[in-house]
Amino acid sequence: MSKRIFISLIVISTFLIADKLGFFAYKMGWIPEAITGYSFGIYNRWILYILFPLAVLALLHGLHKVGDESGLGKNLNQGISIAAIGVLPMFLGAGFLANFNIQLSWQAIYSGCFLAALAEEVLFRGFLFGQLFRHAKWGFIPAAMVSAIIFGLGHLYQGHSPGETIGIFAVTFLGGMWFSWLYAEWDYNLWVPFGFHFFMNLSWTIFDVSGNALGGIAPNIFRALTIILSIWLTMRHKKQGSPQVVTGKRWISG
Repeated sequence: MSKRIFISLIVISTFLIADKLGFFAYKMGWIPEAITGYSFGIYNRWILYILFPLAVLALLHGLHKVGDESGLGKNLNQGISIAAIGVLPMFLGAGFLANFNIQLSWQAIYSGCFLAALAEEVLFRGFLFGQLFRHAKWGFIPAAMVSAIIFGLGHLYQGHSPGETIGIFAVTFLGGMWFSWLYAEWDYNLWVPFGFHFFMNLSWTIFDVSGNALGGIAPNIFRALTIILSIWLTMRHKKQGSPQVVTGKRWISG
């Protein structure tokens, strides 16, 4: 068995366990009654979405390489500062739509913004996409699509009609592809997609923009401006430093 196939099997198997084991255990009644609802979601994200894939990375590459392989060991300040600038259109736009009426819920900010962004970026981008693209030598499109499709399917529960559900899938699928591209082009610095993910969620949370990932026309205009700005910032960064990662045959194959 080749190294590429071995890594692909390990990564996909680990991802499926991390993504589905908690839900399966919950449905089977294996979770103690004291750990339900909000608490279960917190434990599930920390243990299965973050610690478990990091442990597998340690087994695959050695404990000393976990930071580099996951992207968590990269420049935190760079990721947060770039994301803070890039998400300004969404923050200002959401604030304008809400008359800058801020609604603070520290539980929502911790769970729905910080932990959701961290857990999903570690598992979907740092682990699933990153390992398939970097070591299993999948092309960007197939590696990112695997991550983005599952990422999109994971948000379908937010839809209340066929049209809304399709829209939510489309938005989150494209968001997953975009996060993967940012991750690759910023030298696998996971703090860049995490920063965008966190600040985007935060803008919709504190200004109560929408109850799901789809939103209306105006919020999506501001979201599109954020994506455009992030692409400009990324290409400006590439001109000043390392060459573009996703180019030529790397779009399709390794």
